[in-house]
Amino acid sequence: MPPETNLFNSASFYLSKDQVDLLNDTQTVLERLEKDHISDYSFLVAPVAKAYEGYLKDFFLKIKIMSHKQYNSDHFRVGKTLNPSLRYKKFSIYQKLTNISENGEELAEILWTAWKYGRNQIFHYFPGKLQKLTRAEAEERINTVLKAIITSGRFLDENPQGPSF
Repeated sequence: MPPETNLFNSASFYLSKDQVDLLNDTQTVLERLEKDHISDYSFLVAPVAKAYEGYLKDFFLKIKIMSHKQYNSDHFRVGKTLNPSLRYKKFSIYQKLTNISENGEELAEILWTAWKYGRNQIFHYFPGKLQKLTRAEAEERINTVLKAIITSGRFLDENPQGPSF
């Protein structure tokens, strides 16, 4: 299912200008590739995945589960901190999200799923397991990321001062 313009617009509301530019780049490429066929459309997801990573760092900072030091660090790894398999580690953003509200675990799972399907499974190379995406699959991954941004953005709208712990 092609990414809907309203998903791009709704997600853009929660993003910085640089992050919106990345979404716009994706929309431009999607429009220009309308009639072409290539063997792997994974690259279409890259700008959205990059915007998502920036957005998540902003989101974690705004809801006060990430420090300014972590935010500015070159060593902070979103995927590692969102991974539910590592939820009982001291650094786990997944666990912190789970603890912030009764819907926290659902939100953490949405963010992790978008990260996993919208970035990790696409951009890592495993010998014998080259994952190529069709255009429809790339568009589905883009939609998953955009919906995660919108869902977490709405959470922020409902908790503008951050959650109370």
